[in-house]
Amino acid sequence: MKKSTKLFALLLLFFFFTLCSGFSSPYEGEVSVFIIDAGHGGKDPGAQGFELDEKDINLEIALGVGAKLEEAGREVVYTRKDDSYLTLNERCELANSVIVHKSGYPLFVSIHVNSASSASASGFEVYVKNDDKLIKMISPEMNPMLAIKYSAYKPSALNSYKDERSKEVAESIVKEVKKTISDIKIRGIKKDDFFVLNGTWMPSVLIELGFISNERENNLLKDSSYKNKLIDAISAALLSF
Repeated sequence: MKKSTKLFALLLLFFFFTLCSGFSSPYEGEVSVFIIDAGHGGKDPGAQGFELDEKDINLEIALGVGAKLEEAGREVVYTRKDDSYLTLNERCELANSVIVHKSGYPLFVSIHVNSASSASASGFEVYVKNDDKLIKMISPEMNPMLAIKYSAYKPSALNSYKDERSKEVAESIVKEVKKTISDIKIRGIKKDDFFVLNGTWMPSVLIELGFISNERENNLLKDSSYKNKLIDAISAALLSF
């Protein structure tokens, strides 16, 4: 394609997306690719409990959830599939560079285990970014076609759309876990400035599976049956998007 023709085509796309952006969220419809992020890894064990490292639980649940999504015919990208170390920035860059079908959008899901100084702290919770924080929504890693699509929206509008969809995903996850598992306290949905929530342009959630510092929950996270329940609940929630 000649350079002038390509430029004209890109300009047409820009005006098309500009017109469309006034009517709908870019995060409507079905998720085209799930980015599953197992927190920590390699030299970073994460929180440490009773003969248990957070990084290992994160990876096991992440791979389990990803497998369920793939079995359902959905596309999955993993930030890590083994005990490797990635910086937080590398995780975000990987997520932001994923190729997305023009009719869909990606969803970023980071999986973690909590810890606290109090041994009595317990429960399952899901985090989304603070909705009063405006973050950069177009990154250098982004596919050029998507960069054009999203540049048609005001940054404040993109942030609002990201926050809205992220909250919907978080609500679905909490609902499914509450329905599937009676063994754990549900702490609900929280907001925080986690790096991976602020560093990814797509809807994103961070799941805290339980408290590794709580001996009872630590032992539950060692139990295969319990972990399978978590995998089933989380994947069922994600498949609704």
